[in-house]
Amino acid sequence: MKPVLYRLGQMFPRVFELVVIDDASLREFTSKILVAAGTEPEEADWVADCLVLSNLKGVDSHGVQQIPGYVKAIEDGGLKPGSRPTLIRERAATTFYDGNWGYGYSVAREVMDRTMEKARDAGSAFSGIRNIHHIGRVGKWAEIALDRDMIGIASQPGGVYIAPWGGIDRKLPIAPIAFAVPCGKYKPIVVDMSLGPIAGGRTGILAVRGQKVPLGWYIDDEGKPHDDPALFRDGKGAQLPLGQEGLGYKGMALSMMLNLLAGPLLGHVVTRDHAFKRCGVFLGAIDIEAFTPLETFKEGVDALIDDMKSSRLAPGFDEIMVPGEPEWRELEKRGREGLYLDDEIYRGILETAERLGVDTSKYRGRPGKLDIGHPSYTLKDKYR
Repeated sequence: MKPVLYRLGQMFPRVFELVVIDDASLREFTSKILVAAGTEPEEADWVADCLVLSNLKGVDSHGVQQIPGYVKAIEDGGLKPGSRPTLIRERAATTFYDGNWGYGYSVAREVMDRTMEKARDAGSAFSGIRNIHHIGRVGKWAEIALDRDMIGIASQPGGVYIAPWGGIDRKLPIAPIAFAVPCGKYKPIVVDMSLGPIAGGRTGILAVRGQKVPLGWYIDDEGKPHDDPALFRDGKGAQLPLGQEGLGYKGMALSMMLNLLAGPLLGHVVTRDHAFKRCGVFLGAIDIEAFTPLETFKEGVDALIDDMKSSRLAPGFDEIMVPGEPEWRELEKRGREGLYLDDEIYRGILETAERLGVDTSKYRGRPGKLDIGHPSYTLKDKYR
């Protein structure tokens, strides 16, 4: 069944114009753009890997659509390629770093590696980073712990998009939080979510497509509900905190706490006036075997997943999936079929490349049409 777009009470099929490109070509192209912007090739390759992995997992909001913004940040001096983290303070199970406005991807990798080393010795460890650029898909940094059979935790305040419970102005960061947990027979559990209805990057994709969202996600400047991502993208109104109607105070409370961990705990405040002036990241790792044998833990996680999946299904559902499962499936699917990028977004990437003198002739992609909603959206059937 094709998705539909509602306008002025009318309903008609919606088919999106897309560009299809394979992941290897997109990695190469991304790296070339970043090198042309002043990034050393090795670091450019790593950032490209991280961005394209986001696209492969269906999280296009944190994928290559970030390239024009990163290039502008380099040109404006807000992103400093090659910068490494500086240790400010250290204890047995904690570290605190200044990221010196380096790529979040490079700084977070180095700090998470150190966090896991400490967790191996102490059982668990946590690290903070201040003055760090965007770290992209927060789940990436929790997933790194999976390579060592640890539980990973990561958070960054993100954009200040959320109105407090009972308010109508943007006051709280969207506060993405991620957990990654190793399993036995299943793919790892990866919780990667913001504490608002939708990430800013996803809002941009929906606005490009002219799609609408369910009422209850956005309010306008007067506090009245609306369903238009384009209004929010253009700086009008706010998102409501996470939670069903009447329960938004719970989402507000969680957003405040994550703001505190990556804000005042690291010596600065994250508000709309100071959202990205001194951005912070909070990372954690738990060594499972400090508590229980690894195989015992994995058996327990598998049993929990089995129990979840054994539930009777609600009307309209074909199966029960656990956090991270849709993205693991999308990774396999897009690895086979290629990556679908909205034409308008990809044009912006091509224009950035051409301005920097990068030859784009090999990276034009091929035309494609996709008559379903964005595949990474859990509520894709509710977009219209």
